[in-house]
Amino acid sequence: MPTSIVKGAPGHYRIGEGILGELPEFIAELQIKNLHIISGRKSWQATKPYLPEEITRLEESNLTFVEGHTTLEKVNQLANKLKSNGIDAVLGIGGGTALDITKATAVQADIKSILIPSIAATCAVWTPLSVFYDRNGAFTHYTEFPLATTLVLVEPAIIAEAPVQYLKAGIGDTLAKFYEADALIEAFFTEEELPVPVKVSQFSAIICRDVLLKDGQSALDSVNKGIVTNELTRVIEAIFMTGGMVGGFGEKAGRIAGAHSIHNGLTEAKEVKSLLHGELVAYGILVQLALEDKQEELIKLLDYYQTWVLPTSLSQLNIANENKELLSAIIEKAILPHESIHFMKREITKEAVFDAMMMVEKLNLTKAS
Repeated sequence: MPTSIVKGAPGHYRIGEGILGELPEFIAELQIKNLHIISGRKSWQATKPYLPEEITRLEESNLTFVEGHTTLEKVNQLANKLKSNGIDAVLGIGGGTALDITKATAVQADIKSILIPSIAATCAVWTPLSVFYDRNGAFTHYTEFPLATTLVLVEPAIIAEAPVQYLKAGIGDTLAKFYEADALIEAFFTEEELPVPVKVSQFSAIICRDVLLKDGQSALDSVNKGIVTNELTRVIEAIFMTGGMVGGFGEKAGRIAGAHSIHNGLTEAKEVKSLLHGELVAYGILVQLALEDKQEELIKLLDYYQTWVLPTSLSQLNIANENKELLSAIIEKAILPHESIHFMKREITKEAVFDAMMMVEKLNLTKAS
């Protein structure tokens, strides 16, 4: 019987209006003496009005702004800086990049971590891993950490005020939790009964799908209006909590499969640089379903994607389907030997992935006619 590995949740998670006002109490409770902040510039400006004065004062001496991509070089530089300055905790504010840099820096510096998301584009605030890229933004690898984040605080109003594209991306990335976990469970547990942690993962993946399909559009409407609603809160928690629990409890059976490999391949194309991670993953779901020959499910998702305005075709990724050289480069990167697409219970070849992409194109044309 294989050993179960569970990294299910941060040490402490809170969500609610005004929760950031309690941050000084949490810091005292965790016996943090020297705190450093890592944030994106826009995220800091969006979050600052919700932070108590004790925290905003750190802007003058203990705040590092991060830009660009999560790279090993940035993490190494920050970790060395924090260790030399006697910092015992780091507060990360922002989206996936700032939070991934914060998590990786905290682990390398061996200090506590507190995360405050300013958008809901991924489950980065929940999961004990960071995704790394090279300087040009091409995916290189992801690293799992031995410990989860110390504290996560979520102020829904900040997310309600963020650009709606981020929530769309979060919906796309989190919807993949269900479809990728479904493929992984089929591959890893053909006949045997699922271990209990994997059952928790599978149930969490189902919650992700059901909440997003039911409340996704209402949540997007809420963000377009800049207001917090029950539907938005449920979608935020589906993205952060149940999205994170899929991998946290399922481990390799709840991580990534075909959709994320397609995303990784797409990062080779400069044409997609304006799209977010979750938007590319959303397209990857469609290609994965085509690979699995799940045409009925694919067609159902096309209807939701059109309502949510998520990409359903190569042209919506700014890629011409006649550009065979670019498509070849994308597919080659997506099916590198180490890629998670090979976890699927399917023979994965360059021709199979190309045919799957063309099936998605064909179904788009059929629905449009």
